[in-house]
Order: sequence, then C-alpha cells, then structure tokens
Amino acid sequence: MKNGIANGVDRGRPGFTPWFWSGRLPAKIEAAIVVCVFAAVIAIMIFLFEMPGPLVVHLQDDVKEPIKGARVSCTSPDGATSYAGTTDAYGEAKWPGLAKGAWKCEVTPPDRYHSPVQVGFAAVVSRHPAIWITSVERPGRILVQVVRPQGSPRAKVAVRASCGKDGWEARAGLVDGFVTLYVPHGATCRVGLVRPELPGDGPPTNTQLQCSDAPCTGELSAGVGEAANAVLKPTPEQWAALRPPPEPDKP
Repeated sequence: MKNGIANGVDRGRPGFTPWFWSGRLPAKIEAAIVVCVFAAVIAIMIFLFEMPGPLVVHLQDDVKEPIKGARVSCTSPDGATSYAGTTDAYGEAKWPGLAKGAWKCEVTPPDRYHSPVQVGFAAVVSRHPAIWITSVERPGRILVQVVRPQGSPRAKVAVRASCGKDGWEARAGLVDGFVTLYVPHGATCRVGLVRPELPGDGPPTNTQLQCSDAPCTGELSAGVGEAANAVLKPTPEQWAALRPPPEPDKP
C-alpha cells in the first residue's frame, strides 16, 4: 500500500480507451476509413516517387543560342513507340510520362543550317528529367543587294546561291532589294538572279545559275556565323525577263 493505493495504482480510476478500440461498429468503420486513407497516401507517394521524368531534347548553335523549328523524333527502348515534334522558342521539344529506358532521338535542324540529322540517346528515369543537348554550327550568310534599274517596276526577284550540290534561294525585298542567303559555312558559292523556283526562302532543287542571261557574282564564302556582301545590278532587259508577274489585287 502507498498513500492508500494498492501498489501505487488506483484500481478504481477509469483508463483512456481510444474510440476505434472500443469494439463498437461505428468505431470499426472509422478505423477502417483511417487505414484506407493512410494506405492511399502511401500509395500516392510511392507512385509519385516512381513516376518517370520528362524527356527533353534541346538544340542549340555553336554560341548556345536556342534553335527554333527543328524536327525531333524519339523512339522508345523497345522500338514500338515513337513521338515527333518541333523545338520551341527555347530550342526544346519535350514529352512527359514516357516509358523508362534509353530513348533514341533524331533531330533535323532547319534547312538554313545545312546540317545532317543529329542522333543521340536519353535515359528516362524516375522523377528527374532526361535531357539530351545537341548543337550545330551556324551557317554562313551572304547579304545581297539587288539594284533595281531606273524606271523599272518593283518586284520581289529571286536570288540564288549556288554552292555545288547545295544552294539557297530567297526573294529580294520589294522596297529595299536586300536579301539574305544561308549557305554552308566555308563553302565556295556564287550568287545570281534566277527565275523563281520557290515562293519564299529555302533550298531549291536546281542550284544552277544562268550567268550568261542574268547578273552573277564571283566566288564568295563565309565562315561559321560570318557574313559576306554582294551587289547585283541587272539591266532593264534582265529585270523584265526575271521579275515575277505582278500579284493580283486582293479582294
């Protein structure tokens, strides 16, 4: 006995029993709900920790500027699934929630870079993004001024750079006559006026020049990211023969 209590414990004092241990039916239901909630939370946490990270393909040039408009295609590790897209303003193409493993990606830079397809691999793992960064060198540029003959009508004449099997065609500005041609860096090119093959800018299927009938420049070249300048001065007869027909008035 201690202070009138047997063995220091008041046998008559009621103890605390949790509600869900009371054995009553409502308590059992509440206990089951609590267990289910905790199990669901644990399952969601496991799912989030095992969720695969996104696959990101980043294309940039030699000065680490992002390249927009490149075509990207990625194939799953088993080869059964593939995804395609284009790079955005940040030079990225991305896909979330892909299967884990090594994905094979192919990047086709825009035509003006005159670059072959880039191939690489990125391993998709849990939580962390799989990033593959590849780069291409900037093309050379030839800045051409087409001098319109005095008194001739304005026209967006076609200017072509011939660099062997490669070339680039673009339309000169209607007002100022300036045009930029993108050529392979280091290649030897000639520039001249031609009959238009393309409605805008791009690599033509025919890279030949008719220098006997239209003005041409001598051999030009530009290094990585560099620019060369040229001036073309057609005669009124050449201008009339090469300028495209006037566009119809819009309704």
